[in-house]
Amino acid sequence: MTRKKTDTIAVRTGIGTDTQHHAVVPPLYLSTNYRFPAFGDVPTYDYARGGNPTRAQLEQALTELEGGAGAVVTNCGMAAINLVLSLLDAGDHIVAPHDCYGGTYRLLDSRAKQGIWQVNFVDQSDNDALTHALAKQPKLVLVETPSNPLLRVVDIADICQKAHEAGALVVVDNTFLSPALQQPFSLGADIVVHSTTKFINGHSDIVGGAVVAKTPELAETLAWWGNCLGATGNAFDSYMTLRGLRTLGARVKQHQQNTQAVLAYLQTVPAVRQLYYPGLSTHPAMKSPPVSSLGLVVCSASSLRPIKLGSCALLRGCLYLRLLSHWGAWKAW
Repeated sequence: MTRKKTDTIAVRTGIGTDTQHHAVVPPLYLSTNYRFPAFGDVPTYDYARGGNPTRAQLEQALTELEGGAGAVVTNCGMAAINLVLSLLDAGDHIVAPHDCYGGTYRLLDSRAKQGIWQVNFVDQSDNDALTHALAKQPKLVLVETPSNPLLRVVDIADICQKAHEAGALVVVDNTFLSPALQQPFSLGADIVVHSTTKFINGHSDIVGGAVVAKTPELAETLAWWGNCLGATGNAFDSYMTLRGLRTLGARVKQHQQNTQAVLAYLQTVPAVRQLYYPGLSTHPAMKSPPVSSLGLVVCSASSLRPIKLGSCALLRGCLYLRLLSHWGAWKAW
């Protein structure tokens, strides 16, 4: 998908679709219930947990952006991960990244300790380790690239091919790059998940998630589980996320420019021991063609000398940066 096409989808979804009053910006539907036209005549929307017009517009936008067949908007990113895991049966095997997001690790590890699933946390850039894990015939392989927070990168297409040969579904967490810069379905993924709290919304004023399916069958199953679990997002957060999504292309472009400026400066600072950014020509990930062609966004620079004292001094010296656990917004905290 071209950048122009992606930006157009993000900007135009829902615009001019109001048939009642012809509002240009789609209205926000906060209603919990919807009237049945007649007994036995079930409308498209009946109860907000199962479906909402505002949430449906965001789901449509994310489906089109990722090139999928359907989506479920959830109440947070971890709800999106948990929704995907509902596809598994007791005792199924999961292969996950050894450096996946901390919340994802916590959920998988805790459920594995309860005996619900078997989980292998694997360095997916290590071909031998991945091959050994896939030999156990997992039902699901979770990929997170770039990883959070150290931005480690793996080859999605290669992992998808190997995972499918082993009979596994492949789920890609696309939060870090967003569909503006990476479309996992084109690389072989079966499901894409997002924490929409980050780049998708981009304004630090909602918490949300999304699951996008490649096939209508998967989309239908995920929608059933979303309603069953009560994992779906609310109308107001969906409205705010759709609003934020409209500027995704412009924000990502500016993020990229800012990142290059920050990187250029940090490479001149003696106190910086190491930069964690796969876009650097010196980064091992740049040897991989799928990685070297990406327009990466965020940089994570750290390892100051000495680490603790240097980091504290850096933070105290920043006029506009604050210490918090968030990224992907339009501003530096």
